[in-house]
Amino acid sequence: METVRAKVLYNQAETSSVYRLGLAYDAEARGARPARFLTLRFDGPTPHIVPRPFSVSDAFVHDDYGPVTEVLYKPLGRVTSALTRVRASDNLHVLGLLGNGFPEPAAGHTPILCAGGIGNAPFALQVRHLLAGPFASAPSRVVLLLAGRSSSDIYIQPWVREAGITILETTDDGSRGARGRITDLIQTHWSNWTRPELYACGPAPMLHALQSFAIARGVRCHLSTEERMACGYGVCNACVVESRREGVPEGHGDYLKSCVEGPVFECREIYA
Repeated sequence: METVRAKVLYNQAETSSVYRLGLAYDAEARGARPARFLTLRFDGPTPHIVPRPFSVSDAFVHDDYGPVTEVLYKPLGRVTSALTRVRASDNLHVLGLLGNGFPEPAAGHTPILCAGGIGNAPFALQVRHLLAGPFASAPSRVVLLLAGRSSSDIYIQPWVREAGITILETTDDGSRGARGRITDLIQTHWSNWTRPELYACGPAPMLHALQSFAIARGVRCHLSTEERMACGYGVCNACVVESRREGVPEGHGDYLKSCVEGPVFECREIYA
């Protein structure tokens, strides 16, 4: 793990709320796995002291650029809003890769990738890895659920849509796909899937709902938590989540560091 200066290759708005940032950074060589993350800090003098964590969204080799690492982000606060002003050929300080990442689906299981809003971030890389491995000859068995408040929250890299996987969409306001929540979408299609195994990234209420759903049905569900963090490597203790232990009520358990013991946890390990 090291901090390097990486050149920005592109930084563009894909919807009114989703930006795609490409860096000359070889995440694959550093052990990229879906839901592993890196931290970014601006180059030069800046009031932005603490680096910000971002999931690796995709990692590939481009004919012109060479190794590329992509990050998806939503300009919500001061730092992510400032990130929209970064231009090609600028540099960012990158620390990574960090965290554990999603595990491979169990043999014979159907991976159901559940993205809520900017929780779509890790799933292009997961689709890339799945299609390079056990689902190379059956891409449609990979199911990606994209959920958001409105159509502007629904995004995945265009190549993912062209890869032959099954994509289902839902929005709170019905402006794209079905109207409703991601759990409504799962309920509707549940009987179509063989031995589903859930992978989820998104806001805490969504993770909590999927956790309850998976536990009630006895299925595996991997949650990529989005806790606030400062260091990213287990020193500051800012990103803890409470562990679940049999016989120990919520609020009385031990705590796990989502940056090093996560950010991915099987849903029975933590209180989401």
